[in-house]
Amino acid sequence: MLTLSLLGLAAFASASPLLTRNTTLAPGHYLAENITSQTFFNNSCTADTVTIRKEWRSLTDAEKNAFISAEQCLISLPATTSLPGATTRFDDFQAAHQQGTNTTYGDIIHYTGQFLAWHRWMIHLHELALINECNYTGTIPWWDEALDAASGDFFQSDMWEDQYFGGNGSYVDSDGNNCVTTGSFANRTEHIGPLEETTDYCFARNFNQTKGLTWGARSQTDACYEYSDFTDFYGCMAYAPHIAGHQATGGIMTDVDSSPGDPVFYLHHNYLDRLYWQWQQINPTERLYLVGGNTTVTEPSSGWETMTLEYEMNMFGIADNVTIATVSNIQGGYLCYEFEY
Repeated sequence: MLTLSLLGLAAFASASPLLTRNTTLAPGHYLAENITSQTFFNNSCTADTVTIRKEWRSLTDAEKNAFISAEQCLISLPATTSLPGATTRFDDFQAAHQQGTNTTYGDIIHYTGQFLAWHRWMIHLHELALINECNYTGTIPWWDEALDAASGDFFQSDMWEDQYFGGNGSYVDSDGNNCVTTGSFANRTEHIGPLEETTDYCFARNFNQTKGLTWGARSQTDACYEYSDFTDFYGCMAYAPHIAGHQATGGIMTDVDSSPGDPVFYLHHNYLDRLYWQWQQINPTERLYLVGGNTTVTEPSSGWETMTLEYEMNMFGIADNVTIATVSNIQGGYLCYEFEY
C-alpha cells in the first residue's frame, strides 16, 4: 500500500490563508486566470519556444493516439540503463523511481524537500525520451483529477477507454493481482517490483472511487494552497492530491516504489506539477526558487543537512544530475513549458 502521509494532518495546524478562493471557477480551474497565466520566461525559453501541456480531454483524437503510441514505443525499446529489473526504455524510468524510493536511499524522492522538483524533472526526461526516441511531437498531458472528483465519478474521463489507457483490472491472478486485460497496455508483465523486488508479475489496477472522490476533491488542493511555508506545502501535496490518483487507480499505482509501471503515473504527476506551479505563481517573488526541509528522512551521524537550491538530484543513470534550482522555474530555459489552465 502507498502510505505517503509525510507531515500528515499535523501540518494542517499551521495553515495561514493567503488569498480568497474564486468559488465561481470551474472545478479544475483552482485559481484566477490573472494568477495562473503569469509567465517567467528566461534564457532560451520565450513566448515563441514555450510548449503547452494540455489536460487529456483537450487533446484531439489524433493527439491522444500519438501519445499512446509513443508510450508503446518506449515499452518496445530496450533499456539503456543497467538498473535492476529494467528491460525496456519505459522500465528505465520505473527503475529510477524504485531506486529513489528504496530503503538504501531512505525514500529521498518522497519524504524530503526534493519530492516536487524530482518528479517535475522525471516527467521532463520522460517527455524528452518520447520526443527524441519515439518521434513524439507533443507534450505529456495531465489528468484533471479534481474535475473528475467534483463530477462524482473519478473515472469519467475517456482516458480509461479501451483505445487509450484501458480501465480497471478484470482478472485476479494467483498472487491476488487485479490484472489489466483491456486497453493499449493490457496484459503486460511488470519486471520491477513489487516494492523493492525485481520479479515478474502482471500489470494491475484496482479502482477505488471513494479514495479518488475523497483525496482528489478540490477542497484538498485548496488546503495545500493555503500554506506559504514550502515544507508544509509539499507535505500537504504528498498527503492529499498525491495520494488521490495513486490510491484511486490502485494496483501498481499504489506501489510506493514501482508505481511508474502504469503509464497513467505520468498524467497524475503532471497534474501535481501543475498544482505546484500554480502555488509558485501565487507569490513568485518568494516561491519561484523556494525549497525547504532536509536532504534525508533520518538524521545522519554528521547531523541534518538542509535542502537547498544547490542540492543535486539523482536520476540514477537516465540523465546527469541537476540541481533543484535548475527545475524550479518551468520557463527558466532548461525547462520551457506552461499548462493549458
